[in-house]
Parts: sequence; structure tokens; C-alpha cells
Amino acid sequence: MTARRTKPKERVSDEMAYEVLVEDSGAEESPEAPEFEGKRPPRRPPEPEETGGFLGGFEQIMRILASIGVAGAAIVGVFEYISSNEDVRRERSLAVVRDWQEDKLIDRYTQLQSYVENQLQTSTLPPASLPPEVLARAYRNLGYNWMVDLRADGGADAQAMETHVDRLTLFFAQMEICIAAELCNGDVLNAYFHSEVTTFWQYFEGYAQLRREANYADYGRPVDALVGRFQQMGQP
Repeated sequence: MTARRTKPKERVSDEMAYEVLVEDSGAEESPEAPEFEGKRPPRRPPEPEETGGFLGGFEQIMRILASIGVAGAAIVGVFEYISSNEDVRRERSLAVVRDWQEDKLIDRYTQLQSYVENQLQTSTLPPASLPPEVLARAYRNLGYNWMVDLRADGGADAQAMETHVDRLTLFFAQMEICIAAELCNGDVLNAYFHSEVTTFWQYFEGYAQLRREANYADYGRPVDALVGRFQQMGQP
């Protein structure tokens, strides 16, 4: 049996071998791309869209109207707060008037009025032609002397008169404190008590002086302020 002979391979020429090597090296070694080749520059952030035309003007108007609405609501709230406080002050002032009636302070005042009228009939009165400041001081001194005589008397009636003066002085002092603290309405109380306060203090400011000279340095000071306040406000 004859062995099969293998056909010898054809020899590759030197030129063909060089061409193959060149082709292989070109496929494997490609030139490097530049460092930044293929990279996109960073994108700028989008600009805010400007609202123009009718819609932009409408939005601005709505913002203004909303601001006006907030301010208006605040103003209304302030007025309601003030009105509510004023109503409370009026009610508290009317409560003072009720105390004047229910605590029988008006009865004390009436008894003091009768006492003053009796004293005026037996006292030497200052001339009405005197300047107002001098006339006021003369009546104050007159009341001072009356109270000195009452204390010297020491009787039950005299003690009752002094108690009436103390109680009314305290009541009018509390009234002034209430007005000064803006807890009471001065106009309301002036309308009710202008005559009572000024007349009472015309004669019994002298008693306050007597108490200050004794042991009560600030006795009746708020009533001084109340009389000045009511005189400045005027007779209603």
C-alpha cells in the first residue's frame, strides 16, 4: 500500500511576508485618540424663563393684590382689637358706676354734701372775686379747719364724717388708677363723676393735707390727678 504524500506547501516570498506583517501591525496598534477627543463641553444651566406679556403682568397684579389683602386683613384685625378693648373699658367703667350706687357711696356723698352746706352757713367764705388759684386754696384751708374740728370733737357723727371722706377718697383714687392704666374709659367716668369729684375735692383736699401731715405722705395723690384730668377734659 502506497503512503499518501502530502503536497508540500508553497513558499511565501519575502515581499508577501512583509506585507502581511505590516497589515497585522496596523490592525493591532491604532494611534491613541487625543485626551479630550469625543468629550462634550459642560452644558450651561438653563436660563430662567422670563414671563412676559399679558401673563407676566397678570401675575404681578395678583401678587400686589395678595399683599394688599394681607395688609388689609392686618389693619382690620388691629381695629377689631382696639374696638374690643374699648368695649371692655366701657364695660369696666359702667361697673364703677354700679359700684357707686350699690356700695352706697352715693349715700356717703350725700351726707357729706349736707355737712358742707351746714358748715358754709356758719363759716366766713372767701370773696368770689379772688383769682381761681387763691380761691381754691381758701376753700382747701376751710375744709382743713373743718376736719380739724371734727377730730377734736371725737363724737360718733364726727367719726362717721371722717369715714365717709376716707371711703370716697379711696373710691376716686381707684378710679384714677383705672383710667391711668387704660383699664377704664375716662370719657365715660368724666361724664358720670365730673361734678362729684371736683366738688368733693374742693372742700376735702384740706383733709388730705391733714392726713399727709400726720402719717400718710401720699394720701389722696391719685385724686389730685383725677381732678386735674377731669378739669382738662372739661364739663361734659
